[in-house]
Amino acid sequence: MNHVRLYAAWSAGDVDGVAALLHPEVDWPEPWSGGRLHGRAAVAGHLSTQRATLSVTLVPVRVRPRDGGLAVTVHQVVRDADGDVLSDTTVLHELTVVDGLVARLDVGEPPP
Repeated sequence: MNHVRLYAAWSAGDVDGVAALLHPEVDWPEPWSGGRLHGRAAVAGHLSTQRATLSVTLVPVRVRPRDGGLAVTVHQVVRDADGDVLSDTTVLHELTVVDGLVARLDVGEPPP
């Protein structure tokens, strides 16, 4: 799994680039509803919709292997359509990787 490509594509708003790194049956969080998205097409649709109103910049600051994938501490900045910062925080992305593709993303608090 090339996490550098994933975060570069995500930050650039390259939905196709992100989708190419996802497992066809990826399980992905949907932050607005608190639910989950299932499948590459659902995630791509969500990211496309999100990109219309928000700009998200994600910079990995620490990457650790974990059983079945990676734990990535990420500096995340979210801006609205006018460029105003809505959120500037650090989060933990736990990526489950299957056959070199992201099969699941879980978001949580980074370790201290």
